[in-house]
Amino acid sequence: MNSLTVLYDSSCSVCCRARRWLEHQPQYVPLKFVGAATPHAEKRFPELDSAETLKQLTVVADDGGVYLGAKAWLMCLWALRQYRGWSLTLGSEAMLPSAQRFVEWVSRNRK
Repeated sequence: MNSLTVLYDSSCSVCCRARRWLEHQPQYVPLKFVGAATPHAEKRFPELDSAETLKQLTVVADDGGVYLGAKAWLMCLWALRQYRGWSLTLGSEAMLPSAQRFVEWVSRNRK
């Protein structure tokens, strides 16, 4: 995997702050950012549901893998040098349900 494309709601201040934070972290895998449901995103990823990409973070790997919600956040953390360990811990069978509930709560309350 050489890069990850992060589709995020560019009209959401929480999402934009998260993007800026991610951009400034040292990365193992480069993160590229595209506004969700934009003409550019729709042209680049016609197989994705634009409305759904606005509702939850979406990450597309250069190998074609698509990650949504909590799994998308975990992929972002996995790409970062200082947070890969956290991504593996939070993505474990024991922790993933809690991570999913937290991400769903943030997604519902971000605006």
